[in-house]
Amino acid sequence: MMAGPENGNTKQDRNEWVKLNVGGQLFMTTKTTLCKDQKSFLCRLCQEDKDLCSEKDENGAFLIDRDPLYFGPVLNYLRHGKLVLDKNISEEGVLEEAEFYNITDLIK
Repeated sequence: MMAGPENGNTKQDRNEWVKLNVGGQLFMTTKTTLCKDQKSFLCRLCQEDKDLCSEKDENGAFLIDRDPLYFGPVLNYLRHGKLVLDKNISEEGVLEEAEFYNITDLIK
């Protein structure tokens, strides 16, 4: 028997896709990933916190004026809980981004 669509939309809501334009590079992820740290800038952003004045680009992606090179490892950390750095990426730069985004588990 094939599984049909789920009747409740709570799982769908948790996995709603979010577009981020970080320094001109497009990233796509889910609200679930961005909200792994409930107090982070990214979680507040995707919940459209009224205290944050974040604009969106013409495609509806949140505009973030940061370096996309360092954002990728931060996003991957939120995805799977482990910081993995390519040899050409500075750990200090990634940790600086983690501080900006307030990813507390990464900056401990």
